[in-house]
Amino acid sequence: MSDSYEEEIFGYTIYVEVSADRYNPAFSWSVCKDNIEYETGLAFSKDDAIAEARAAATKLSSE
Repeated sequence: MSDSYEEEIFGYTIYVEVSADRYNPAFSWSVCKDNIEYETGLAFSKDDAIAEARAAATKLSSE
C-alpha cells in the first residue's frame, strides 16, 4: 500500500500522506477545492484518515 492517497469526491480533492512528525507516526489528511484547504486532520491509520477525509468532504458538500 502506498504511503500517499488522493481522491476526488463531491468536487473536493482528498489528500492523505504520512505525517511529517517522525516521533508520532500518523497520517495527515486534507480536503481541498480550488487551491483552498477546507478541512485537515490527523489519524493513526491510513484507512482512518481516508474515512475521516471522506466524511469531511461529504459534510462540506451538504452545506
